[in-house]
Amino acid sequence: METLKKILLLLSLLFFSNCADETNTVVIKLRTDTFISSSSNEVNTDKDYLSLARSNGVENRILLKLPAVEKDEDDFFSDCWDLTGACNVFLIPANIISRILSYCEGSVLDSSNLTSAVLVFNTNDGTSISAGELSISLLSKPWWQTANWEMAHPFSSNGIWDSPGGDLDSSVSFDTNCNNLSSGSCGAGEIKFEMTSYFRTLLNNLGNTHYGMMIYPNVDLSESRIYSVQANSEFSPRIVATYTGNCSTSLVSEDALGVSGEKITTKVFYLGDEI
Repeated sequence: METLKKILLLLSLLFFSNCADETNTVVIKLRTDTFISSSSNEVNTDKDYLSLARSNGVENRILLKLPAVEKDEDDFFSDCWDLTGACNVFLIPANIISRILSYCEGSVLDSSNLTSAVLVFNTNDGTSISAGELSISLLSKPWWQTANWEMAHPFSSNGIWDSPGGDLDSSVSFDTNCNNLSSGSCGAGEIKFEMTSYFRTLLNNLGNTHYGMMIYPNVDLSESRIYSVQANSEFSPRIVATYTGNCSTSLVSEDALGVSGEKITTKVFYLGDEI
């Protein structure tokens, strides 16, 4: 009888612990980035590093995109080759953000549940960039990975940047690197940008189009090299998001049972391009 009581108590704890709010941390690795330079129109999309610099009239900038579509690697391109498929799910990241920020089956994510979203980079050459030395802005034009200082993409005259080095969207502003972070701080060799408010806006406007972001120095800066997505490293560009979710009374994932407090999940999401 005593053993039965213990089993019933354990089952009740498992049930009720998973029907309440839980704090979850999700690490989302980016899959598209490159860097461009005012001194060269070389295509840098396959390099395992990103370069930032500004000195003597030369500047290097980083272009990147947020996750927009979840796909298995084997069938990522299948929709694009199949004329009946939908290959136009690019550049609307809120659709995937709303899914990844939902750990428990049956839960509904409201933007207020998102407590933190930080874009994270790491230098790979031992350099450190001081807080406030980098800016990040939204881009106002779609771009291809072959982008350079003059061209966003090579497919039409619309692919020429209106402003060499990239067209920026001034309607949204972000804090400079390592300032006003909603979670954590910048350690040695870390570059972080606060994204929580912007992600909440995306969650409230799921159809918003997003052409990507640009990171650029706002002071003179010696070259720093940063892990790119091609480095295939745990330090590659990523979003670290923390949120609370309401679990339903059924269909709770098996690995969530009996676990309380913070859970860390790593998922990989693919990115696409639109011209």
